[in-house]
Amino acid sequence: MKLWNSKKLNKSIRSLHRDLGYLFIGLTLIYAVSGVLLILKKNEKDPSYQEIVLEKKAKPNLSPKEFKLYFQNHFKDLPKLTQVIPANGIYNIYIKGGLGEYYPSSGKVLLTTYKKVPVYKFVNDIHYNSGKRFSSIAIIYAIVLIFFAISGAIMVKGKNGFKKRGIWLMMIGFIIPVLLYFFT
Repeated sequence: MKLWNSKKLNKSIRSLHRDLGYLFIGLTLIYAVSGVLLILKKNEKDPSYQEIVLEKKAKPNLSPKEFKLYFQNHFKDLPKLTQVIPANGIYNIYIKGGLGEYYPSSGKVLLTTYKKVPVYKFVNDIHYNSGKRFSSIAIIYAIVLIFFAISGAIMVKGKNGFKKRGIWLMMIGFIIPVLLYFFT
């Protein structure tokens, strides 16, 4: 009697496949959503951060030291100023969580700050494995995905089973990413 034809083993594999499938739905959705967000990143913009652009007015013609003092005294609602660097007639300014420019000739101050978007940040941290906190989950998830692939392939019998139709579809599944890798 072949091991794969055992009804008891087949039933056990189906039950395990089903139960692990239900268990891993949440993790699969998190990885899928974060993967889509990472793919859709445009112009190096990270969707886990919201960009906020502010325009302020300061006194014109301030020196870098004067600008630092002015910023501290007049823009208390903004993040802390960390650095002012003169460059090409403007000052590049760095604030906690952002950056900007001061135009001495007009007194115009343009600032860009970045605010974390909690949901995006969470799913991206899991996907990127930030802080290596999710290494064991990622390894277990990969092993379970391998089990899903193998058990799913052997569960279906007959003309739509792995030996007849499934093997060809699996081969196409291997070939598509290889072709995309080498020809795009």
